[in-house]
Amino acid sequence: MKNWIETTLKDFVDVESGFAFKSNIFVENGIPVVKIGNISEYTTVTTNADDFIDEKDVEQYKDYLLQEGDILIAMSGNTTCKMGRVSKRFSPSLVNQRVGWITPKSEEIDISFVYYLLTNETFQNRLWNFATATGQPNLSPRDIKKISFPKPPKPEQTAIATILFKVDEAIEATRQSIKAAEKLKKALMQNLLTGKLKPDGTWRNDDEFYEDEKFGKVPIGWEVEKFKKSVLVQYGKSQKEIVSENGKIPIYGTGGIIEYGTKSLCDTESILIGRKGTIDKPFFINVPFWAVDTTYYVESFKNGNMKYFFYLLQRKNLKTLNEATGVPSLTRRTLNNQLFVFPPLIEQNAIVSKINSIDIKIQSKQTKIRTLQRLKKSLMQNLLTGKIRLNVEQINKTISKQTNG
Repeated sequence: MKNWIETTLKDFVDVESGFAFKSNIFVENGIPVVKIGNISEYTTVTTNADDFIDEKDVEQYKDYLLQEGDILIAMSGNTTCKMGRVSKRFSPSLVNQRVGWITPKSEEIDISFVYYLLTNETFQNRLWNFATATGQPNLSPRDIKKISFPKPPKPEQTAIATILFKVDEAIEATRQSIKAAEKLKKALMQNLLTGKLKPDGTWRNDDEFYEDEKFGKVPIGWEVEKFKKSVLVQYGKSQKEIVSENGKIPIYGTGGIIEYGTKSLCDTESILIGRKGTIDKPFFINVPFWAVDTTYYVESFKNGNMKYFFYLLQRKNLKTLNEATGVPSLTRRTLNNQLFVFPPLIEQNAIVSKINSIDIKIQSKQTKIRTLQRLKKSLMQNLLTGKIRLNVEQINKTISKQTNG
């Protein structure tokens, strides 16, 4: 690698630990204090436990003042080595204890290059080995400075970081579009599944509803029924019955696919509902599958469109039905007694079409993110190690194809 030098970070960056702020000095508004929980991929995010320092007191903590773009790393706990950069929302802000703060100390280094270097899988593994050398995850500033790496000339560092930033921007833009689509889906489900909004986009008037004594306002022509009268639900089977060698049949637990087998339990459309553990995230399945004994599966739905019932379950917060004090549990009795409202089949189909079109867009965007993530991983593995020297024009063409495709 011509012009690349094998070296360590100690000559090029400073790594400081945050300040141990006392909880009794926190106020409701002011300069935010960045904690480990605020560090997210690429950035810093707000949480329900955000704390602030009064602006008039900031001067005494000026040595811990962060600015937009600064690199942060979790130094201890289960998320040790997690990294992010200070976002505009947190600029300025103060860095808390257990959070490392990486800044350049040499003009030979591009700090954005360092960020991508340390978030690369190879270097994350090295950091993790340092952190767990004594058992409990704990990273020190000295550990970070020990990291050896091939250093290209600064212009090439900047070019590499710029290329990777473009991919990050595309990933983040796609994530934001997914959030917007999910928000639209939620609003549509709220209005379509209650009958307030008709599939043609018009709103029902008050005189188009009747009052059900148990359910409340229901559109005329819609029926209210208990779960047990509408659905035949079965328990998943024991994992001991599964034949799982060299198979193609997905085997589902409460968290999704846990392995593949050669034997199916259900060959038709169905809905999988968690019985223990993750009880609030039903799955819609339209391929042969096996359900393990921590789940229920819907064998039949007499009122019409199975996907419509799936959307009803998605909208209902099944977590509120938990009656256990330990691991969340959803009993069949509780499930059977839930009330649902069903329109005629023709309207169910129209409603499903509206909501499903958004689901398809979301799935397409999720696929796009996975493609971009694979591209980024490949670029990092090759560019940051010098295996492939930078061809900016060719890489820009690749990124453009992936982001616009």
